[in-house]
Amino acid sequence: MGITRLPFTVSHPIDAQRSAKVELLVDTGAMISFVPGEILERLGIPRQSRRASRMANGQLIDRDMGVVLVGWNGYTSGAPVVFGEPGDEALLGVTALEAMGLQVDPVNKTLNPTDLLVV
Repeated sequence: MGITRLPFTVSHPIDAQRSAKVELLVDTGAMISFVPGEILERLGIPRQSRRASRMANGQLIDRDMGVVLVGWNGYTSGAPVVFGEPGDEALLGVTALEAMGLQVDPVNKTLNPTDLLVV
């Protein structure tokens, strides 16, 4: 499978006019999205909690978290986000991806709509 990086709009959850375009790695192995902290601060995203996260290499890190609107090609949803620090990869996790009703098309390196599962 190839790597899929796409431009997403990240917005303040109450004032969607405060937004930024951010290129994110679409990572279906990651639960939560990481956006550079300086972008989230510029948008006025409140830091709501601090959580431990386990990285793919097994390293445990502590990062601040908040909530944003994330959008791509007309699909938008609220999603939890980690305030990324220098060296953190900017990525879209599966929580945001599924909330938008999208799935990865690794062959064409894009996203496609999918049915929302209600179980």
